[in-house]
Amino acid sequence: MSIDPLNPHLELLAAQLHSEGLSKQPGQAGSNFEKVLDDVAIARKTLANSKQSLASLAHLSQMQMLRSLFVDEEDGGDDLFTSVQPLGEFSLLQAPNSQYVDKYYRAQQPAVGVSKLPGRQDIDNIIGQIAEKVSLAPELIHSVVATESAYQADAVSPVGAQGLMQLMPETAKELGVTDSFDVHDNLLGGSRYLKQLLDKYDGDLDHALAAYNWGQGNVDRHGLGKMPLETRNYLAKVKALLKTQKL
Repeated sequence: MSIDPLNPHLELLAAQLHSEGLSKQPGQAGSNFEKVLDDVAIARKTLANSKQSLASLAHLSQMQMLRSLFVDEEDGGDDLFTSVQPLGEFSLLQAPNSQYVDKYYRAQQPAVGVSKLPGRQDIDNIIGQIAEKVSLAPELIHSVVATESAYQADAVSPVGAQGLMQLMPETAKELGVTDSFDVHDNLLGGSRYLKQLLDKYDGDLDHALAAYNWGQGNVDRHGLGKMPLETRNYLAKVKALLKTQKL
């Protein structure tokens, strides 16, 4: 409930004027009081108009915000909100208000599904750090990465291998890699796995690379003589890159 602070004063003033006989008549002093009374009445009306204007502005602002959220202006489609038109002095508020709402709405919303992939220089720096950490030649890690994914951090093979060094989910889990698409984690996990294979096969690169591509179990059961063509080509490519350093 709203209370008009001018109303009781207005009624009291009118009663006093009437009781004292100060009605508005030409040449009488009461006319001055009547003018004051009229001015007060005008002020009261102005205040009421201002309140109504503010209410109208608030309503139009709400409708404009809803319109900016639900109506695609670029499509030009008709919608319930397109029929809402600003009136008179509020017409200038429409565009600025829409831009204000859109600006702050976008600023508060994180981008969904969008991530910045690292550049080649970033990958090279990480490989250099990891090579020193796991005691591997950085050239070997580069050769495997180039062969496995061509340096694509978001690569996924038809069988589900992920990331730069194409880790299978189960292998990644065993290596402690929680996110195979994280460049550092993938490179660290893959490099540690390659180092483990080299240690297992006493530094024999062919056995280590074959196990990395074909699986340790297959290499142990069948040996290199029964490698599939895919694994033979894999070894040839990695070793060629390692020899020529055309990375």
